[in-house]
Amino acid sequence: MLTTATTRNHGRLDDTTATRITHLWNAAYPTMRTIASHRINAYRRQLEDQIWNINPNHPQADALRAFMPTENAIRRSLKDIEDLRRVLGQLDRGTHRACTRSPGGFSVLAAYSAVRCLLAATGLNDCGLAAVYELAACLADAAEVRHRELAARDA
Repeated sequence: MLTTATTRNHGRLDDTTATRITHLWNAAYPTMRTIASHRINAYRRQLEDQIWNINPNHPQADALRAFMPTENAIRRSLKDIEDLRRVLGQLDRGTHRACTRSPGGFSVLAAYSAVRCLLAATGLNDCGLAAVYELAACLADAAEVRHRELAARDA
């Protein structure tokens, strides 16, 4: 569970923004983890079922083959969503490292990127997305402030 101190110490945020992000994160994280886990299970079932193998005698075999993902595409999607779930967990624990030399912590930019990737993987049937969208909006505001700070520093 993310704490305000972790968000504040590693995120270069003021107390108000850190508290808001922490509250929104803790409200949205269970939903984000559930969605990622459901996607992982779905990709694993597709691999087990070998959905790319179409019966050549099926009357619509060519049409089915045209819209069926390949084994490599499913494996790539599975790896991506597994990596996303790992990053979300690291951000939740405050142990995310942007690179091998950086200290572990919470990064607004990494959190914003991860939440956007998760939202890209959602479907119309996913429940509880209001909290995730609210978190994404708050992270977008904080990321914008951070980008301005970095631009001013580099100018």
